[in-house]
Amino acid sequence: MNTYRIHGDNIVKCERIANIIIKTLNPNNIYSKLISPSTVALIIKATYLGQEIQWCLELLPGFNKNTKKRWSGNIFDALKEAGSFFDETPDAIISVVENDTEERILLGIEFCSALQAGNQAWQRSARAFSTGRTGCPYIYIVDFVKYELDNETRKRKNLRFPNAAVPYSYVNYSKNTGNFVAQLYTKSEEFDRSKDSAIKEFDEDNFGSKELGVYIVKKMLGLDTQSEENAILNKNMNVVQFLADKSDDTINYTAEEWQKIYNLGEKDIVDFAVDSKRFIFHKTIAAKSHHGYSEEVVKLIDKLSVGLASRDLPFGIVPSEKRAAFAKRLSELYPKADRTVINAIGSNEKHLIIALFKGFKPRGDDNRPDRGLLPLAAMLSASDVDVMTYIYGPMIETNLKLLDSQPLKLANCNGLWRSILALSNFVAIDVPVLAREKYDAKRIYDTSAIKRHFANIGIGKTIEAKRCFPAIPVNYGEDDVDTGIHYLFAHILGKVCFEGMCNPPGGDWSGFSVINDNYENRWLSLPRVSNVVSGKRPDHILEIFGVFDKPLLLSVESKEKSADLETDVGTKLITYIKRLMDYVPSAKRQIYPNQSEWQWGDKKLSFSDFETISAAAYLKKYAEPASAVFTKNCEILFVMNPVMTEKIIGWEIEIIPSTKRSEVLKEFILQKYSTTGNSQFFFK
Repeated sequence: MNTYRIHGDNIVKCERIANIIIKTLNPNNIYSKLISPSTVALIIKATYLGQEIQWCLELLPGFNKNTKKRWSGNIFDALKEAGSFFDETPDAIISVVENDTEERILLGIEFCSALQAGNQAWQRSARAFSTGRTGCPYIYIVDFVKYELDNETRKRKNLRFPNAAVPYSYVNYSKNTGNFVAQLYTKSEEFDRSKDSAIKEFDEDNFGSKELGVYIVKKMLGLDTQSEENAILNKNMNVVQFLADKSDDTINYTAEEWQKIYNLGEKDIVDFAVDSKRFIFHKTIAAKSHHGYSEEVVKLIDKLSVGLASRDLPFGIVPSEKRAAFAKRLSELYPKADRTVINAIGSNEKHLIIALFKGFKPRGDDNRPDRGLLPLAAMLSASDVDVMTYIYGPMIETNLKLLDSQPLKLANCNGLWRSILALSNFVAIDVPVLAREKYDAKRIYDTSAIKRHFANIGIGKTIEAKRCFPAIPVNYGEDDVDTGIHYLFAHILGKVCFEGMCNPPGGDWSGFSVINDNYENRWLSLPRVSNVVSGKRPDHILEIFGVFDKPLLLSVESKEKSADLETDVGTKLITYIKRLMDYVPSAKRQIYPNQSEWQWGDKKLSFSDFETISAAAYLKKYAEPASAVFTKNCEILFVMNPVMTEKIIGWEIEIIPSTKRSEVLKEFILQKYSTTGNSQFFFK
């Protein structure tokens, strides 16, 4: 039996990949078991492409983090050694276990169910760039389409599309590096060409779900995947052209121009932009956000630049012959700048890409999506160009001091600064400095040496197999509580339970479903705000049938420690569901006799058609007395203790009810579990 591992942010992302594999294989036989309290194993027997397959898929949820070591080894070590120098890492890694002792990475996968607009569209570019430079295949799976919702009414607004430059950057990066890095679009629940003229012309053949499953399975089998890679990249390029047709061609390239850029030989998009001079680069900045001479710098760039891919993107190009003029005016604005640096900026040997963005939030913390901005520019271009980053947002004094004295240390301790310094030849700042007494800082740095340092990381290295670390967490935490709850209700009690939502750490808040009147009804783009009015977004919503006359919605908040549960969390968990049911579901699909395609929801569900019970789940190791936890207004508690001995692997769970209804639920769970034949859960 061959063993493969799926490492993921959480159990949901692990299982999403496992389900793609299972759907592709259409197995003759499959069953699941726990091989540690936190590790699910799926045993699969199938016939595929003439091969008899016996696979064990081990699902390892949760990665090692800076704040906590979860596993005795780190799956990302092999990528880092091969040149993946950003902290941004894929949602999931598929690996193969070799000789029972070593583990070799096969590919990385990223999921996104968020609206692909604004800086969200390039948020994952750092992950794609960093993973791709190691030679590891990387697929960014985008649910298409997603609607922006009105905050008050949850009604759909007009569709917002990403700039075509973003998906094109993946095609171009694959083309230039020879490493397979691609965006792959899958059909979302709300995709309906008959309901929205904006997608009427979208060819559904450009969805890549079928190729995705075949690619993954063939990769696991060690077969040639060139045809699937070509098909996925072709569909990626078709999406680029669709998005280009939807954009304003006075400030964006047309579909025909994108095809010309793709077909360029020695030249690339930077050369095309300079030669065609289609539009200038202009960064619109609200008056209140300007700082120092940022307004004058924008005017200077407007005067001398051309747009790179789009006028709307926050970077453009100063052609090589205009760099001297740019540097001259920059030195007039910043007369204290180092002349050597100014002279280097004025060099006419290469074109100069300018990236201009605020970078940091009002308190100086990262604007995290901007970590992907410079990687996006790097993926768009194959040219040997210089890059200058100009930042006008607030800066923490500690970071300024490090930038002045130890920039490499700053890059190694801050993700956004690493992105800036690793990919910029020059960095200019005109910022308010957040200190005990705020002051201004104006600096221009030559960061070419730091850029070369990062560029050399991993050069000449390939991804090596690493020791296969045990599938047993070193430390147990919230990830494990979520896995235990999910496995019990979705896998073991699945015949009487429908998992409407599972949102462990690293989840995507993609949706919440309930079954009603033979339809799965689903709310999408879930609100994240937690307050008394809107409630608290649950970590799990489990619809259980047969406990009461009405279906029961068990709304669960999971924590590592019971003390971390917020005040009145039980009430807020139920309020969240009630508030969502005030609105028409985003989508619905018929369940029986066959599962139908998704369609838009058309009527509200009545909250009164369901019973609701709130619950808290946490580790026994960090449990307070039940009486203290019940002050948070949860009706039932799941106190969980992982068990890992030579004879027993699973969970010991003490279920503590506080009401007659929750006592009924406890007895129902115990009775139904007793009929499953499973022996990995032990109840008190």
